[in-house]
Amino acid sequence: MNSNQDTTARRPNGIWRLGDILREGTLFLSSRQIENPRLDAERLLCKVMGKRRIDLYLCHDQPVSPAERAGFKNLLLRRASREPLQYILGETEFMSLPFRLSPHVLIPRPETEILVEMVLNLVPVREAVSILDIGTGSGCIAVSLAFYLPRSGITAVDISRSALDIAAENAVLNGVQERIRFQILDIRSPESPPEFESGFRFIVSNPPYISQPEWETLAPEIKNHEPGIALYAGADGLSLHRLVAEKSFDWLQAGGMLILEVGLGQADPAGEILRKKGYRSVASRKDLAGVERIVSGIR
Repeated sequence: MNSNQDTTARRPNGIWRLGDILREGTLFLSSRQIENPRLDAERLLCKVMGKRRIDLYLCHDQPVSPAERAGFKNLLLRRASREPLQYILGETEFMSLPFRLSPHVLIPRPETEILVEMVLNLVPVREAVSILDIGTGSGCIAVSLAFYLPRSGITAVDISRSALDIAAENAVLNGVQERIRFQILDIRSPESPPEFESGFRFIVSNPPYISQPEWETLAPEIKNHEPGIALYAGADGLSLHRLVAEKSFDWLQAGGMLILEVGLGQADPAGEILRKKGYRSVASRKDLAGVERIVSGIR
């Protein structure tokens, strides 16, 4: 907050209370055109004060120290600069599970839960299946599948060591580290890991799918802060889908299924990529917004 918005002089005896700084923080974020300024201010204040959101209202008269107010101001300035709230907090939720985050990994989106739910609907909880997650990032897909399918084994690969480090932390956080194997892998490499030869029952992936035209229109929170390697995918946004489809055909068991997340308007061309490669029973599934979000095919 800048000096023109600093209203300390209006506080009785110069004392700031939780309700005061929450109100001021909300007004500040609103003035910077931040979406959901009240909710963001609440979440940031909870981080500084070590409280739950309900505590902000139960304890609205609690005095706030100068150090706490300075910490809140610093977080507000970061959010006003369009740094994503999840990176500032260092955490998010996916499939009702906690996940740690850093700018090295993409922020998990609710629509990706559709992919996880599709696998869960296909696999009985007591069945043991082998699953490969390509481009695991934060590990949100792999960790969620390991958590909800406790007899299955997951292999999670990524080109980024920093991303794998975050994913491994999230596996420990959710108590599934014993059932996920994390591995550096560049799927552009002509060589395949020998352990993949036995084949997977499912291969899942949320590849980058932002096209060149879309890249120019992204919000600053995405374009300036999230890792471009996890977002951008060439002229049509499907360059990684082609590669994943090609590699997965060799890595799947006969009858195994490839499940991919796609962007708006990409379901039909992605489905055609799978058909041309030889996948059968190619289908798509909509997310809650009615967008064809998931494309699948059987080897």
